[in-house]
Amino acid sequence: MKVLDARFQSCADLQSLSQPVSPNLSALQLSEGPLVGRLRIISCGFFRLNQLEINQTLFLSGTRRPRPCTIAIPLSDPPATDPIRAQGVCMPWPGMMGYNDQLNDFDLRLPAGTTLATVTISRDHLLERHSQHRAGQLTLDRWKDTNQLELREPLRSELRARLRHLIEQHDQATDPREVDELIGCLLRAFEDVEVDSMTFGQREARHEAAIELLHWFSCHSDQNLTMDELSAVLYQSRTSLFKGCQEHFGQTPQKLQRSIRLDLVRQLLLDPNRCDGIHLQGVGAIAAHLGFTSRSHFARRYRKQYRELPQETLQRSKTPGGSDPLP
Repeated sequence: MKVLDARFQSCADLQSLSQPVSPNLSALQLSEGPLVGRLRIISCGFFRLNQLEINQTLFLSGTRRPRPCTIAIPLSDPPATDPIRAQGVCMPWPGMMGYNDQLNDFDLRLPAGTTLATVTISRDHLLERHSQHRAGQLTLDRWKDTNQLELREPLRSELRARLRHLIEQHDQATDPREVDELIGCLLRAFEDVEVDSMTFGQREARHEAAIELLHWFSCHSDQNLTMDELSAVLYQSRTSLFKGCQEHFGQTPQKLQRSIRLDLVRQLLLDPNRCDGIHLQGVGAIAAHLGFTSRSHFARRYRKQYRELPQETLQRSKTPGGSDPLP
């Protein structure tokens, strides 16, 4: 049964749509051009299936919920020159990620054109199915310790086909046999002794600092703090903040905050009703509300990021069917 099927044109919109799945998701656009994406959430009996489609490179991070198990499976193979990164580490082969018992948060760098499916299931149900399918100890060990697991053929094609079929049939009642076959397919992937897996520890301090800064800016986009003040608020060194931002996002902390503000401006230009009761008339008022003091500097940066002027975004939002389609 379909729970949600919505398109988004800003990271702020994606964060709002993701509340049922990731209540404190932070998202950052890393490539230039208008963002167009789609999020579908489908209830399949005792588990939930989500599908995310994006046309730009995004960085996503948030807190993992402790009870359910979330298994992420890319439905498209990223280009070799721009692989998916999970917990800051490249995924060298098509695979699964996100299920590790030891992780209390997540971060993903998804290249442009990614279609990502996630299966969210309670651990009790997963263990019950594990017992029913007589899966072995290797599966339990991998759930507990590994961060990424290779998905080989023909299992990769089978799993992707089953996920796509469930997504396409979202308006119909879910066949219990299809659900059982999907879970069986997942278990077989974890049981395969020949596939590669990756286990790694906590992120380095500078990477933790960068992600903390992203979350802080996402929640306090209207605040202007110096680097010394940010360092004190986050209990992180200036060096960790700078190096972490450069390595994770390719941006300085100042540019990171500006990217988040630009995205929020874009959200309000596309939907002025989101101003939470504040009457903002026109591009200038919206930009000033988000901390941009020079309209000319703002317009140049906005055009560089989204390849259109803010006035064009505002005008397009007033045109029915004016949003760009997904590729």
